[in-house]
Amino acid sequence: MKMLTLRVGVCLLAAGLTSSCSAVGAQPAWKLAVAGDGPGDPASLSMRKVIVENLPKSRYGNATQYKVFGKDYQVLDSAEGFKERGVASWYGKKFHGRPTSSGEPYDMHLLTAAHKHLPLPTFVRVTRVDTGQSIVVKVNDRGPFVEDRIIDLSYAAAVELDMLEQGKTEVFIEALSTHEPEIQAEAEVAPPKVVVVQAEVASPAEALSEPLPEPLLNAESEDASEWTYLQVGAFANAGNAETMLDNLQNFLAEVPAEISHDAALNLFRVRIGPLSSEQSMKDAQSSLTQAGIQSYKVISANP
Repeated sequence: MKMLTLRVGVCLLAAGLTSSCSAVGAQPAWKLAVAGDGPGDPASLSMRKVIVENLPKSRYGNATQYKVFGKDYQVLDSAEGFKERGVASWYGKKFHGRPTSSGEPYDMHLLTAAHKHLPLPTFVRVTRVDTGQSIVVKVNDRGPFVEDRIIDLSYAAAVELDMLEQGKTEVFIEALSTHEPEIQAEAEVAPPKVVVVQAEVASPAEALSEPLPEPLLNAESEDASEWTYLQVGAFANAGNAETMLDNLQNFLAEVPAEISHDAALNLFRVRIGPLSSEQSMKDAQSSLTQAGIQSYKVISANP
C-alpha cells in the first residue's frame, strides 16, 4: 500500500490519495479537509505553455479502485476519447508543496488539476461553458470529492479561467493524451516544481528500492568516471530550489546534497550526492523516505 496524504494535515489511510476540494466550511468531512485554503502569490504564477505528452502512468495514484470519505471510486485504464461536462473548483495554498496522488509535489502556481477517474498523468483541455475561455492542464492528483464537481484546478489554472472569485464554474473537459495500458513509471519530476518538505507529510509504508546504475555498483570512491545522484527537484526559480534544499538538510545528516544549475535550460536541480557506493545510495534513499519524498530520479554526471 502506498503513501497517501489527505489535505487535513493528517494521514487518511485510504488508497494513497491526496483529496482536493475548494469550498471552506465546518461540515461535512470534505469541508474540514479544505478549511483554511486560499489563493497564492500572483507574482509567482508560471503561465508557460503546457506541453501535451503521452506519458507513462505514474507509479502512484493509479489503483483501479480507491475509497475516500467512505465512497468507492474507479480509475480509468485509458483516457482515450474521454470528455466530461460539469463543475470545476480550485485549490491553493493549504496544499502547496504537499505530495499529490501521483507523487509529484503540488505547485499551485503551475497549470495542473485533480480528477477522480482519469489515469495520472493526463493532459486535458478545460473550457468554461459560459465564456469559452480555455486552458490545457496536467491532471496529476485525485479529487474533488464533492458530488457536484468533476475537476479541481490549481490556483494558476483558476486565475487563467477568471474563476477565483466565484470559486467554481461549469466547464467542459476533454482528454488530450493517453497511456499504454499496464505501463507504470516513476512520477515525473519535471521543471518547474516547488517542493516544500513538511514534517506532517506521511512517510511511505516502505522505502523505494531504486535500481543502482552500473557505474555506482562498481565504484567505491569519487574517482569513478561518473558520479551518481538522486535528483529530487528541478526549478526555474533558484529560491525554490534553495527552499527545498534547506528543508532536506534536516533529514540528510552526513549525506551530501547540492543545487546544480543547468545553464542551457535555466533550471536549478536539487541533487543528493555524489553517491559513490551502494551504501551511500541506501543512506540517501533512507533520508528521502524520512523526509516523505517518494519520487526522484537516479542520474549520472561527470565529476
